[in-house]
Amino acid sequence: MKFKKYSMSINQPIKAFTVIELLISMTLTGILVAFSFMGFNQMQRLFNDYNQQTAFIAEMNQLHSALFYLSNRSASVEQVDDKTILFSADSVHTKFILNDKTMLLQFPSHTDTFHFEPKEITFDFMVTKGQLTSKLVKRFDCDVFFRNQKFHVSFRKQFDSQQILKSTLELQAPDELN
Repeated sequence: MKFKKYSMSINQPIKAFTVIELLISMTLTGILVAFSFMGFNQMQRLFNDYNQQTAFIAEMNQLHSALFYLSNRSASVEQVDDKTILFSADSVHTKFILNDKTMLLQFPSHTDTFHFEPKEITFDFMVTKGQLTSKLVKRFDCDVFFRNQKFHVSFRKQFDSQQILKSTLELQAPDELN
């Protein structure tokens, strides 16, 4: 087998990039990489914001659903202290506790924690015969904030006459009952 020898003559021009062309292409590549990295960081930030917002909305919906369900199913809704509401249905009691940084729903079997900081808490109580204010909560309102946006948390309770009568009897002094 014979091999052909190829030799390059010195007079033939070599096809290649010049140093300036290489520098320009490396500069453009660096600029593209920098912009794509900034875009990636922005997309990552937007994705994290979206995840936090989605978690907030899910938690807010869960709290609203629980308060709606508890207020409609409970026979009585009473204020225990400044930051605790007791939902009573038959022999099942659920506490709604308003802490400085969280809201808790304590069920007999578990506790749900909502990472909301309650602000501007207001209670409206049932007014009974003789203008006595009972501990029965007919309306609860508070505000929570998420990224400088205000959201409203509330529930309303309609009481039946039996519960109102029971609350009135508890408020009156024993000598007034006769």
